[in-house]
Amino acid sequence: MIKHFDINKYNYNCLAEQFKKYVNKNNCPEIFVDLSSFNIIDAMKFILFSSAYHYSKYPFGKFKCHVASDDIKDYIKIFTTANLELV
Repeated sequence: MIKHFDINKYNYNCLAEQFKKYVNKNNCPEIFVDLSSFNIIDAMKFILFSSAYHYSKYPFGKFKCHVASDDIKDYIKIFTTANLELV
């Protein structure tokens, strides 16, 4: 079952820390995050950190992100993120 991490529930300044807590607390080998409201820099920063953290706990899991633009998808393609799926 896919889990949904709702970014609107958390303070932006501690979003990464809240994501870590969420992953540690919940069984979430598949997780979805909607980042369509984030600008390109903030979205990339969150995606790369969160994808790496999620991969460390679930190497065969999926980290799915909804992003606002194809530009973000193009920039993220540069990085090796085996568990990441951008939608």
